[in-house]
Amino acid sequence: MAVRKHWRKSVNDILVLGAGAWGTSIANLLAENCNKKVFLWALEKKVSNSINKKQINTQFLPNIKLNRNIVAVSNFRGISPTYIFIVVPSQFVYSITKNYADSISKKNKEKISIVICSKGFDLKRRLLLSDVLRPIFSLKKIAVLSGPSFANLVAKRKPTAVTLASKNSNLSKKVRDLLINKTFRVYISNDIIGVQINGAIKNILAIAAGITEGLGYGENARAAIICRGIKEIEKVSLAFGGKKQTILSMSGIGDIFLTCSSASSRNYAFGFMIGKGLDKNNILKKNNNVTEGLENAKSLFLIKKKYKLDTPILDSVYKILVKDQPVKKVANLLLARPLKKE
Repeated sequence: MAVRKHWRKSVNDILVLGAGAWGTSIANLLAENCNKKVFLWALEKKVSNSINKKQINTQFLPNIKLNRNIVAVSNFRGISPTYIFIVVPSQFVYSITKNYADSISKKNKEKISIVICSKGFDLKRRLLLSDVLRPIFSLKKIAVLSGPSFANLVAKRKPTAVTLASKNSNLSKKVRDLLINKTFRVYISNDIIGVQINGAIKNILAIAAGITEGLGYGENARAAIICRGIKEIEKVSLAFGGKKQTILSMSGIGDIFLTCSSASSRNYAFGFMIGKGLDKNNILKKNNNVTEGLENAKSLFLIKKKYKLDTPILDSVYKILVKDQPVKKVANLLLARPLKKE
């Protein structure tokens, strides 16, 4: 895939909202590709100080030397970018984005395109993230980036492939040109709904896979959970208006495979510890990183009620994490379900 360098030279400022591991890695990728200043907004001042002084995000992405073009900020007022990459936890996407939008003029806001890199739902509003942002930015100015992409591996320039979805094909091509290089591939989709559903629910499925392993049920059981869980994700996606084939994309099967089978996956590791009998609150207290699957499980259970969908695996995670039902009891009920055709 050829890189259009003339486009990259014409890019104006880029703002990345969120300096966690993934946000920092995205900012680093953009800074290296575009060879120009990339603003990285961090909630924690110590994070922005570390990046600016040491070129390392010591809290969220340690041991990775960052590109000098990254300028970390704790205040985004006065920054008027062409592109904003949103990489904050899903429950904060609306408030942080609106806060930024309110700080700039209407004229400047109309020039901005949004790339949602967060994965999840908005629990408070019970909406997809693209729908949450539509009152602030036009849908034709919104794209979604999702796929199997551990932040530290992207930062280390290990080969990675992801999905970029938008209703605006021209926007997709421009954003793709910002991101692609010899080790980072981007596949374009127009299924903005399906890609978001995949990204949100795979975290819940990863927790289920981790619980299965923590319970000592073995790899056969984990494979079964993942396989049946994929069917449930597909069912939810179709109900929301997504496309059936999107489950086979990088944002679907690709991300599910990575997140549900790797100890490096936060959600899988969280599920594993739950399966081992550790207390949920104690796990979360010791974890610097947000486990999106927990929030997504709450959101999905509430959002999908109107569709009356049968999703026993996803519902089981909700019962364990939100309703505090005993893990083994929920697992046994799942195993006792009547058999049916595939």
